[in-house]
Amino acid sequence: MSEIDAESLAQQAVLIGLVTKEQAMQAKSEAEDGSIDSLVKSFLRKEFLTRWQVEKLQKDDPSGFFFGDCMVLFHIAEGTFARVYRGKKMPGGQSVAIKVLRNRFISSTESIKQFNDEAEAGIRLIHPNIVRTYEFGEDDKKYFMIMEYVEGSNLRDFLRLRGRLSETESLPLMIGLVSALKYSNEQGITHRDIKGTNILISSSGVAKLVDFGLATIEGGDKKVAAAHGQRTIDYSALERTCISPKGDPRSDIFFLGCVFYQMLTGQLPLPEVETNDPLAKMLKRGINSIKPLNENPYAPRPELSRIIERMMKVDLKLRYQSFEEVYQDLDAYLSHIATSSRSKRPEIVKTAHVGDETAPVRAIRTQSDSQKTVLCVEAQEEIRDAFRKSLTKMGYRVMLVTDAVVAAERYREEIPDAVIFDIDGLGPEALDAFLDMHEAAHEDGHPLVALVLLGPRQHYLAKNLPSDDRLVVLPKPIKMKQVQDAIARLVPIN
Repeated sequence: MSEIDAESLAQQAVLIGLVTKEQAMQAKSEAEDGSIDSLVKSFLRKEFLTRWQVEKLQKDDPSGFFFGDCMVLFHIAEGTFARVYRGKKMPGGQSVAIKVLRNRFISSTESIKQFNDEAEAGIRLIHPNIVRTYEFGEDDKKYFMIMEYVEGSNLRDFLRLRGRLSETESLPLMIGLVSALKYSNEQGITHRDIKGTNILISSSGVAKLVDFGLATIEGGDKKVAAAHGQRTIDYSALERTCISPKGDPRSDIFFLGCVFYQMLTGQLPLPEVETNDPLAKMLKRGINSIKPLNENPYAPRPELSRIIERMMKVDLKLRYQSFEEVYQDLDAYLSHIATSSRSKRPEIVKTAHVGDETAPVRAIRTQSDSQKTVLCVEAQEEIRDAFRKSLTKMGYRVMLVTDAVVAAERYREEIPDAVIFDIDGLGPEALDAFLDMHEAAHEDGHPLVALVLLGPRQHYLAKNLPSDDRLVVLPKPIKMKQVQDAIARLVPIN
């Protein structure tokens, strides 16, 4: 279609109901030269229209702006089966997500049924850890469902940024997800597609399950499935391996255990297989060869490891039989560590001196943890990997954080023996975050033990660093051997 002129664009926006006549007149009056480019800039600047809406209007495409009583604002995601848009309810402006069946499926009665069955499953599930489905319908042969909009990101993308999560961060997410699946199972619905992209982490830190597009519903023959009825390769491989029935809730338990494994270690228990052949991919999944948690450098405590590994047992008889059992064990574990943390006090331990400095190196450790922990605060992925590999080989337990502010907050959650803090490249908040970490350490009654890395032109920052901590400051460029030597002197391994 040919693009329309400025006057036609404004008239179309009013006719469709995207803007009022008053808003259109105001935008036109502030368009500098009356051209379509200046009109578009005026609409966007005043936030009367979104870029997505403008692009459709410029193509003279009047369809797909409204579904039910919701206006589409812009496209946010898509898959094989459907596209997802950000929208708002009219009137009121409540943010919603609008899932729309792709055009190539609207001639398929089976695909439409599958889409509507997914919506029905979603409407049945009302739980704080499940994304709500409010309504569904059809408008001019476009099939849609209106859902809760979650500000945040999916777990896969979240972990790509964070690497891994601490036990303190992970446990509330775990318990929320287990609670959600326990509830859905009680409603007779198994999810059938548990993975990082189907778990949303809201900006307030709540985990929410989404996309029951492969769910199995008890009490009938209804099976909600993706295009062409294909079940996920991972579920198929698991069911073939352990000879379990389709729709078995214990399959959801297994794959939620895989999610927890990745959440805590930063590693996928079932690595991605690069092939488009579903059968080849299924055969290469390696269900029986998942690396034990205790062999991972970021393994959680043995008690939590046992819960997760029981969730991931291939033998159905050894796996948890219900989410109720998983929930009870996680809840008991959370209560146990909460009681332990209240009764346990940090032990201040004197160690070696560094260079000519006279203050003792002191580190916090618990009676049950003899391995020294180093917290690395580093923005660059390749440097983080180098720190992890090098320090792990030396015998240290390594925690990685990419954000300086998050590192300062995390410091108290699991007090490390030493910190590597790369101020260079962490942004303007890096020094303030380091000073916050310093204050937290002294409030807890011990100095901060840290290796501070400065950029080639950041020598002047050294004078702003605390003088009452155990610090080694290295300006770049540096070699890994210098980092190894500094950490070995700060926190020697006995």
